[in-house]
Order: sequence, then C-alpha cells, then structure tokens
Amino acid sequence: MDTNQESEVSLDDVAGLLGDDIDEELDEETSDEEQGDLQPGEQEEDDSEEVEIEGKSYRVPKELKDMVLMHKDYTQKTQAVADQRRAVEEQAQALETRQRLMSQTFEKAVDFKATQDKLSQYEQIDWQSLTDQDPVQAQKLFFTFQQLQREAQAKYNAYQKANTDSEQLTQQQRQQQLAQAEQDLKVRLPDFGPQLAEKIVKNAKDSYGFTAQELEGLTDARHVEVLHDAMKWRALQAEKPKAMKAVSDAPKAIKPQATQPKRTNQAAHDRLKKSGRMEDLAALL
Repeated sequence: MDTNQESEVSLDDVAGLLGDDIDEELDEETSDEEQGDLQPGEQEEDDSEEVEIEGKSYRVPKELKDMVLMHKDYTQKTQAVADQRRAVEEQAQALETRQRLMSQTFEKAVDFKATQDKLSQYEQIDWQSLTDQDPVQAQKLFFTFQQLQREAQAKYNAYQKANTDSEQLTQQQRQQQLAQAEQDLKVRLPDFGPQLAEKIVKNAKDSYGFTAQELEGLTDARHVEVLHDAMKWRALQAEKPKAMKAVSDAPKAIKPQATQPKRTNQAAHDRLKKSGRMEDLAALL
C-alpha cells in the first residue's frame, strides 16, 4: 500500500470552506454598513439647538425648537392669565368683605341711634315729680330707663367695634395695594425712588393742581407713570426754546467754493509747443 496517497476532498468540504469565506465577507460588509458613511476622524453633525426654560438651558432637536418655544410661550401666557384672574378674584373678595363690614357698621349705627332716641324720651321725665305723684310707676319707668342705658352702651360698643374692623380692613387693603403698586413701579420705572417720587409730586402739584390728599390716594402704578411722563414732557418742552436759540446762534457754515480751473495762455502754450525752449516754458508758467 502507498503511504503517500493523497486524501480525497469531498464537494461538501469545498462548499463548507467557501461558505465560511462568504460568511466572513458578509460580516465585514455588515460592519461597514453599521459604521455608515463616517470617515475616520469625522464626527456626526449636531443639529440640536439650545433653548432656555425656567432659567435652565436644554438642547433639543432643531425640528422641535419651534414647538418647545411655542409651548413655553403658551405656558407663560397661561400663567399670566391665571395670575390676573387670581388678582381679580382676590380684589373682588376683599371688596365683598369690606362692603359686608360697612353694611354691618351702618346697621349697628342705625340700631344705636334708635336706642338713643328712646333714651332721650326718658331723659325728659321729671323723675322727682313723678315719684311724688306715682312712686310705683316712677320706679317701673326708671328701671326701663336703666335697661335702655345698658342696651345703648352695648350697641355703641358693637358699633365702635364694627367701625374699627372696617377701618383696619381698609387700611390693610390699602397697604396691599401700595405694595403691589410698588412692584409694578419697579417694572414700569426702574429708576423710581424717593427723589424721583418727590419730583413727580412737585410737578403734579405745581403744573396740574393736585392736592396732597389726592396724591396720597394714588394706588395704581399706571397713574404714577402717567404723571412721570407728563413731567418728562414738560421738561422737554422747557428745553426746546433753548435748543432752538442755540441753533439760531450757531455760526453759519461757509459753503466751500468750487475750484476754478487755471487759465492758460494759449499763445504761450503754442509757442512752447513749437520751440521747446526753457524761456517759453517759464513764460507759460
């Protein structure tokens, strides 16, 4: 038997060998496709943009930026409407409370006045004479008179308390209005302060005849802003004549004259052209 006889290779072995090579090529192609078109050293382009929401910055896809900003604007407007509605509701509630206290105060004042009118009738009685004529009747009436006195005192105390509560509520609401007006003024007039306030008050009194009591009653920042604008306008109008006078007194500008073309002696020019001598050149110049 020949020991160098070559081993037989079947078709299955060849197909298997080729199959392994094809699988490797497919794996390489798949890997290349997964890497995409990026070249070595290149980075994928960032198409996101930065937006700010509630003081914080976020990066969002460019396509969503307008949507995010629209939602932000909608949220801000919705919040502003909610704040305005809450402010109106608070003012309405405060006004209702104030009216209720004022109504109670008025009712207690009327009740106290009615008791006083009854007391005035008893105060006109001659108690000494009535006691001499009818001691029993005098005692009964005097007892009623004392009851009315105590009732009048109680009603007066109730009226005073209601009136005090109403005044305290009015003062409290005024302080709240002033605090809100101060916040609004900081937005409308960033430079507003004691000195500017003093100037506005002085101009309102001198130029428009406002009284100190009327100015103290201002609780709306818009009214103060109007007075401020009026003061600035008057100051501007006061400076206008000075500016016009400064313009009229300014020296008039001298209009530069156009450079006149230098006149030449045609005869000297022709002579120089023909001769070319230095003497003719000097004569031309």
